[in-house]
Amino acid sequence: MKELETLLFRKLQEQFAAGMARLLESLDECLMHQRDHSRYRLKDQREVQIDTIFGTVRFKRRLYQDRVKGQHVYLLDRMLAFDGREKLSPFLEEVAIEFASQGPSYRDSANRLEALLGYRVLSHEAIRDKLITRAEQESTIVSKATRRSVRVLFVEVDGLYTSLQRQRRRGIENRIAVVHEGWEQEGGRVRLRSKRHYLHTTKGDFWEGFGDFLVRHYDVDENTWLVVNGDGAEWIGECESYFHRCIYTLDRFHVTRELRRFLGQLPETWKTVRQALAAFEADILLATVESVPEEKILEEHRNEWRKYVAYLRRHRRHLIDYRKVLGEAGIDTTGMRPMGSAEAQMRVMAKRTKRGGYSWSVRGVQAMLRAIMARQEGSRLSGQTIAKKQVLQPNPMVRVKDLLREVKEQAKGYINGTIRLLHGQYQSSPTGLALKALRG
Repeated sequence: MKELETLLFRKLQEQFAAGMARLLESLDECLMHQRDHSRYRLKDQREVQIDTIFGTVRFKRRLYQDRVKGQHVYLLDRMLAFDGREKLSPFLEEVAIEFASQGPSYRDSANRLEALLGYRVLSHEAIRDKLITRAEQESTIVSKATRRSVRVLFVEVDGLYTSLQRQRRRGIENRIAVVHEGWEQEGGRVRLRSKRHYLHTTKGDFWEGFGDFLVRHYDVDENTWLVVNGDGAEWIGECESYFHRCIYTLDRFHVTRELRRFLGQLPETWKTVRQALAAFEADILLATVESVPEEKILEEHRNEWRKYVAYLRRHRRHLIDYRKVLGEAGIDTTGMRPMGSAEAQMRVMAKRTKRGGYSWSVRGVQAMLRAIMARQEGSRLSGQTIAKKQVLQPNPMVRVKDLLREVKEQAKGYINGTIRLLHGQYQSSPTGLALKALRG
């Protein structure tokens, strides 16, 4: 069965390549006949090969001189919105990037493609370069989407540390924010509504860059509430000084993890602390923690314990239930849930960027993170070509009719129809005379 399936798949690859070549050459021939002859002068016909998901496709396409712009163009490339010099189909490139964003390494992605297609499509270095190029293009595209108007935005913020290769710095903290508009039921699961990601890549302050991100995507004003959840890092807590209406809450996952480490050997105390944390009872939580005799803490943890108790005191007001604050402001909190999805989001990204102990370049890790973020948002890196040294917008799709002249009469062939060459300046050329003789 395996041999039969493999044989059939390879035969289908061959048939696809042949069919694709015929289709592309037919389109190119159609464009040749129906082009605007006064503008596009036929220069040459050249063979090109493109690697696709079904193998290598070889075909010929025609090169024209654009008399208006003084450029050489392939009308077929324009119609397909594809640069034939790329040698790689957009779909195959997308599959390679998708494999890279999910697999343990670029080399593994290259091997998976080879196993699937039966031939070596891309090297692991080429896949890496493709992913970085697409991610950097994606980051410069200015979205034209209408800004969303929302009353409350939920923001999960965390930092992801990654080792760097051949750099003065041993590593970099990638600061990331996950923004959503609440929760919604999807079958038996709860998902974040309209989730977006922000990756801080500029040298300026994180919250200034994040503010610019919000303005691009949301219609925010002084009445917009931001609920920010983080692990207590100093740079995250600065959010309160940047936004007019901002509620900062301490991430309960991190608090739970640390308290379990210190109090796990004290079952009754740990139970009380866990219940107080779940009920957002900050006073009960702190009272319980402060009442623990230091001698009951493991000796090797006592110095850290004292610091952590002081840390919880400083963050007393960040252990509250944000829904109570919003309710007092007259906002309906129905359907709102406790914050705390940042850690799950970070685990997905850390699994890919830290697996195997790999070191990264700054460009490489940021490109990988953008690819993962796009996938988590239910999309993929667009791969839109960005014009250099211009306002970076997605290139508009070329309309086929703009490349063609208006057809007055359907061509019927050289027997029953008209051969345009015999009515132009080349009718007395050797080719023209030969066609006249053939027709006669």
